[in-house]
Amino acid sequence: MTPNERLKRARKDLKQAHDDLIEGLKKNHSRQRAPFVRMLHEVRGMMNQSYPYFSQAGQDQIVDRAMGGKHGGTFVDIGGYDGVSGSNSLYFEKWRGWTGILVEPVETHRKKAETLRACPCLPYAVSDTRGKADFITVTQGYTQMSGLADTYPSDLLKRVRADKRHAEEEISVETRTIADILDEAQISDPDFISLDIEGGELAALKVFPFAKHRVGAWSIENNAATPEVAELMKANGYKLVEFCGPDEIYVSEEVLSKAK
Repeated sequence: MTPNERLKRARKDLKQAHDDLIEGLKKNHSRQRAPFVRMLHEVRGMMNQSYPYFSQAGQDQIVDRAMGGKHGGTFVDIGGYDGVSGSNSLYFEKWRGWTGILVEPVETHRKKAETLRACPCLPYAVSDTRGKADFITVTQGYTQMSGLADTYPSDLLKRVRADKRHAEEEISVETRTIADILDEAQISDPDFISLDIEGGELAALKVFPFAKHRVGAWSIENNAATPEVAELMKANGYKLVEFCGPDEIYVSEEVLSKAK
C-alpha cells in the first residue's frame, strides 16, 4: 500500500469512526455517553487540522454552541492549569474575543499561563471558605490533578499516586470562594465558569450565591458522578446539557430560552 493509499484509508476510517460515534450518541442520553463525546472531540481534531477547540473532552465546543457562538463574552477558568493544555477557556479568548480570568494556585503552572494567556491569572485555590489550606501539588505524573487536601477524594488520589511517575508536595495556599473571585475580578455575571478543582466542586457550589450572580454556562468536573451536583444546579435554574469526560455542562434557563 502506497503512502497516499494509506492516507486515504486513514481518512476513511476516521470518517467511519465519526459517523459511528454520532449514531451511538443519538441512542444514549445517560452519563455513559461521556467517553464517546470525548472521542468524538478527538476524532474531529484529527480530521480537521484547523479544528479550533482546545479542551480535553469538547467542553469548549459544547459551551460555544450553547452560547450561540457569542463574541465578546466573559469567562472564569478555575483550576486553569497552564492556560493551554486541555484549556476550557482558551478558545473563547482566542477566537471569540472574550475576556476573563484564570485561577491557578500552583505557581509553576500559573507562571506559564501568564506568559501564554492575555487574561489575568489569580493565585488562589477555590474552596467553600476564604482563608488558607493545605494543597496537594502533583509535581510529576498527573500534574493537572492537584487539589486541596481536605476535599481530594481518597479513591481518586490513590489512583493518581499509583502512577509510576508520581511525585507530590504539600503546600499552603490562599483560598477564596467563587463569589470572592467574581468580586475581585469585577465580573458579576460571567458567561462561562469552568470549575475543575479535583473533588472540591460540590462544596464550592453549595456556598455560591446563585441569586446574586447569573452565569450563562458552567463546566463542572464531577469525578465522583455525585447526583447532588445536578440537583443543586437544577434547583438554581440550570439544565444539564452534556457530559464531556468527567465534566458536566450546565446552561442557564435564560440562555436556553434565548436560543429557542
